[in-house]
Amino acid sequence: MEKFTKTIGARTEFDEISAVALALQRIFGQQVLDPEWTWKKYFIYHISNLTLFVYVFFGTLECLKTTNDMELAAEASYTLIMIAIFPIKMLLFIKNRFTFRKLYLTAKTTLVDVIKADTSVNIKNVFKTARKIVFCLFLFVLVPISIYEVTTLWYYINGKRPLLSRSTVTLMPMTTPYYEIAWILHTIFLIEVSTTIILDLWFVLLIYFLSLACDSITRSLKIPSKGGNESIEAYAKRLNDNLRNFYKIHVEQAQYMNLLSSMYKWLGFVPLCNAAMCTCVILLLMSKEINWKFAPHVLPMFAEIFAYNWFGEQIKTKAQNLRLALMNYDWTCMELRDKKNYLIIMTYMKKTFGINTAVGNDLSLITMTAVLKISYKAFTVLKTVSN
Repeated sequence: MEKFTKTIGARTEFDEISAVALALQRIFGQQVLDPEWTWKKYFIYHISNLTLFVYVFFGTLECLKTTNDMELAAEASYTLIMIAIFPIKMLLFIKNRFTFRKLYLTAKTTLVDVIKADTSVNIKNVFKTARKIVFCLFLFVLVPISIYEVTTLWYYINGKRPLLSRSTVTLMPMTTPYYEIAWILHTIFLIEVSTTIILDLWFVLLIYFLSLACDSITRSLKIPSKGGNESIEAYAKRLNDNLRNFYKIHVEQAQYMNLLSSMYKWLGFVPLCNAAMCTCVILLLMSKEINWKFAPHVLPMFAEIFAYNWFGEQIKTKAQNLRLALMNYDWTCMELRDKKNYLIIMTYMKKTFGINTAVGNDLSLITMTAVLKISYKAFTVLKTVSN
């Protein structure tokens, strides 16, 4: 397993958490954390993926040409959106691979070390929670895939040959072995498109460990008060040493945050556009009659919107908590030269922390509300037109 899930730096428990995601990306040639990854080395993977996407694209177009069913047309539109958005997200991800490697290495070394240094935190519980996050995100895409596969298999066992996705024709005869080949190809496509959740997973894990590290250095500012036997000079020195340590760690976290903002400038915007469009189509389909086979697609769409914006909001909250903790620092007992350093740090802390997308909006709960509003407004317009 380690051979297929190689990452930059020495292997740690952090790598074990994301082993399944790394393995899946390795299967489709997207495992850019492997230091040996190159376009040339995985050229055949990308050609195969492109061929598969072209096949599904023309199969979906053929469905649109031959149907007058508005519901089926909407479902085909959803497939076309996924076909268009997935390569864009993947190309942006691969383009930022060097930045991603720096972020990943910093998260599994520097941030984890800061969390471990906090005696109030049980690092085993931290990794346990991280595994639960990974499981939940994968569950959101496994449910739709399972429903498609189980439904198709049930009909197949009972002598029928339905399409895996009724909005995409096979472009092949519906006889053995062509039907089975088409089924396998559509299954591979469905799984690969679903791996887009892995790109969201990386964002969530990177923010999760940054949030915990921010909590740890916030707590580090709450040092014990001056002891009865402690001299004023010794207390002042203790305050200054603690502040120096805080500043050193915070600078590293600020650099990490800058890299994160750079990487997700577009990678944070494209998923929100995708989620907005797909949510609109799903609402349109559900408004007439509940399609239980298609309904689970709501899960990954809402998960995508929630993950980016809720974790983006966490960064803003943690930064505010950090500023408040620094304001409450016992700086009045520090020596004069150290007070000047404290004021410089406080001035620096006024800088706004957050992740801004390419259009200027920051990832926050306000943005999440705006995306959902846009989706609903577009849905009401389309529903009015269809009626």
